[in-house]
Amino acid sequence: AYGSGAADDAASLGAHGASRVIILGDDDRPAIAHAPAAVAAVRDVGALALLAPATPNGRDLAAALVGSLHLPAFGPVRAARVVDGVLETEQATLQGSVVTTSRPVEGVATPSVVLVLANTFTPGEGGTGSADVSRGPIGTESAFGKVTVAESHPADAKVVNLEEATVIVAGGRGVGGEEGFGPLRDLAAALGGAVGASRAAADAGWIPYQLQIGQTGKVVKPSLYIGAGISGAIQHRVGMQTAEHVVAINRDPDAPIGEFADLFVVGDLFKIVPALTDEIRRRSGA
Repeated sequence: AYGSGAADDAASLGAHGASRVIILGDDDRPAIAHAPAAVAAVRDVGALALLAPATPNGRDLAAALVGSLHLPAFGPVRAARVVDGVLETEQATLQGSVVTTSRPVEGVATPSVVLVLANTFTPGEGGTGSADVSRGPIGTESAFGKVTVAESHPADAKVVNLEEATVIVAGGRGVGGEEGFGPLRDLAAALGGAVGASRAAADAGWIPYQLQIGQTGKVVKPSLYIGAGISGAIQHRVGMQTAEHVVAINRDPDAPIGEFADLFVVGDLFKIVPALTDEIRRRSGA
């Protein structure tokens, strides 16, 4: 763990299955600045695998560990498990048409570094354990530790971290324009979720590219994915096919997204989405 206040509630992670928590630092330096401490800690842990979030910070630290310790790397993965004492991962390839199962070669250094998409694993709930908390070893001085933030800018209020969203309402070419995302934002707000988009909508300038989902955008794994006005071409499917539940709304009864959606509603999204939003608000008392 690292960052401001990292040690404050570290012990409570034991309730979610952690037996040990190593604090790399509790200051506000960039994540990559903690790489020397992470390298020293990982070298001493002797673990089989190191799971890192497939976020910008997680990727930075994972790359530093792989390069510094010459470790094998996998991901982003859709599953990871230990079989007969050997790490085994699953990763979607070839635009999601093939699932590849991978293992580190025999004799390779450990731990294997595995990038994991948000919501891939469900946190253990209801535990009462307490993790052993310790300070990480001081790492060897390197250029990583000298990194500072030169300048920062607040993100657009409409842009969120899609990879961590548990509910996503996404729009495609069928929303017709920037204003067409208004009803989708209302639905996302009612569900406590985030708004995403297909490449067609992002290319048209209707929504920021940071919210694009698909082969050339974000890969997400929400509990609920609602696609409105999205055809469901393979390029988009790659980015959301591991969602637990998929609901599609489209005028075209032959849209490809209907082939893999759990619920396919054929109709006008501009009538269906507002009605759905109103009903959710009514039931929640909002």
